[in-house]
Amino acid sequence: MPPAPTRWRRGGRSPPRLLQRALLVAAFSAAALIVLILLQHRHGPEPPNPSTAAHARDSSDELLDDSPPAERDPEASHSAGTGDGSTCATVERMGEEAAGPGRGSPEQASLRVREMIRRHFELHGAERVRTLPAHEFCKQGFVLGKASEAGFGNEMYKILTAGALSVMLNRSLIIGQTRGLYPFGEYISYTNQSFTIHEIKHLWRKHHCARTYGRDLNIRVDIFENPAETNVLCSDWNNWKDPIIWFDGATDAVGIQFFLKNVHPRMKAAASALFGLPDSLYARPNTFGELMRAIISPSSKVQEAVDWVLKGANPDIVLHTRMMANRPVRARKAAVLCIKRALQISHIKGTPLVALVSDTPAFVKELKSDISEFAEVLYFDYKLFAKTSGLEIVGNDKDWHMCITCKSCLRQP
Repeated sequence: MPPAPTRWRRGGRSPPRLLQRALLVAAFSAAALIVLILLQHRHGPEPPNPSTAAHARDSSDELLDDSPPAERDPEASHSAGTGDGSTCATVERMGEEAAGPGRGSPEQASLRVREMIRRHFELHGAERVRTLPAHEFCKQGFVLGKASEAGFGNEMYKILTAGALSVMLNRSLIIGQTRGLYPFGEYISYTNQSFTIHEIKHLWRKHHCARTYGRDLNIRVDIFENPAETNVLCSDWNNWKDPIIWFDGATDAVGIQFFLKNVHPRMKAAASALFGLPDSLYARPNTFGELMRAIISPSSKVQEAVDWVLKGANPDIVLHTRMMANRPVRARKAAVLCIKRALQISHIKGTPLVALVSDTPAFVKELKSDISEFAEVLYFDYKLFAKTSGLEIVGNDKDWHMCITCKSCLRQP
């Protein structure tokens, strides 16, 4: 009699064998989980060793002067914490620490940078460099800042960035012109310590720098807007021998500060001297304000417009708003609340004086109606100024608000 046919296909596994494998995998998984739990428990936090704790206290006493106030004073750390025992400081607490003794101040840092910029232009400014003999002039390096009139803020940052780079690299400053005219030349004047490309070409030929000293007038361009090619992080620009360097595409305050992260110590040190250390939040200088003070100044028309607005008064608070063409309601409310809060903190006696500066005149008028309820408001009325000044004014109200903003930034402390 032939045997009964099997139910399982050739090559298949019987159910008992599959069950054994499943139980084996489960056992291994449980064992691994138990081992992980035991290891975690074993390597958990250990009770402090008394001798180690005493040594830590001695070390902390030695470094007491370099520690933040919250670390030096246990009561301060406790007060900085929230009710649930965390150690996060409030904004007010951080502000008190920033203004505390021994921290320095932005004003002191700005005065230091002001003196640095003054010494730089005294040594590398056009007035001195153009009088150098040929063998010295042909060794000089330059930084080019070139801007158009596409937008005052972005374009001026290109020139201010070039000014900052000239200080960092000990080179002279060139401000580019378009058809013989400086950008925004109707509203601002530029320092006589800068060169033009036309003058540099003339002096280069006059001193025979290429023929006698073998130095052609080349321009090395570094395009910041191209991350794959810019050398802002990985090159020591002090070693570049090209007569002119053009750091193109830096349309804000961030581009030049990338040098704070440069891998070369000399570049990083030069950037830190000008902009302050990245972690020094308590005393960062107003570097771009000092650069504007040294490189540009308002035209006589802008000066007269500012004097016409202020009428000899000194505002208690100045509010600067920009890019408010859509007149957002939330931004307006936030600005009013901010001004009220600032007035409360300042304890100003009498009626406070608030000056409004903006590139959006319509938004300023709406703000004025809100702030007038508790303060006197000054703002630049372009049309009224045009009627009363008797000056021949070129430009529209947005242009002039832009220039009033520029002049406000240039007001000396």
